[in-house]
Amino acid sequence: MKKISLILLAFISLSSYAQSNENTSADTIVSPILSKKNEIKVDVLNLAAFGKLGISYEYFIDKDFSVGITGMFFNKKSKTDDFLTDDTRTLIDYQLIEYVRYALSKSATNLYYIEGFVNVNGGEYKELTTRNNGTADYVLVTRNNYNDVAIGGAVGYKLYFKEGFVLDLTVGIGKNLFQENSPSTVTRLGINLGYRF
Repeated sequence: MKKISLILLAFISLSSYAQSNENTSADTIVSPILSKKNEIKVDVLNLAAFGKLGISYEYFIDKDFSVGITGMFFNKKSKTDDFLTDDTRTLIDYQLIEYVRYALSKSATNLYYIEGFVNVNGGEYKELTTRNNGTADYVLVTRNNYNDVAIGGAVGYKLYFKEGFVLDLTVGIGKNLFQENSPSTVTRLGINLGYRF
């Protein structure tokens, strides 16, 4: 009975010590950025380099976890003519990316993170068929549509300044799961500028 009483007393002591430490850490200075739960960003890298418009919304569940969605749309007019003549087999028209992020750094304003994502993507693929018109062989290019879903992972870095503006760098890759004519992999690459509110 004495052993059980001593174990119970030790457990109660440890619990009260943990609670007192929790209270003192809560009294420390907290960055004002943590009270802001919403973030909107524009992908400036893909817009400038590839003509892709990427807009993201991210919601912060707590200081470590966030969820978000990115819509990426492509300027087809600038790519369509090249697609018929170049070596590219697929042309992605859109991507809808849902993601979950976990912050690896303790700082609220300067942090690294890891991300898991699901990427719904679609576009066109081309098939080359050799035909003979009776006198010579020629190649017929056929354009078809595809839709697929990829899963993947990414790493990233965020830097907040002026208590709301953000620079967000992301690098990752995913694998398409269902269509044999879709790209086998999709990249997750971006330099985003945005605002947290």
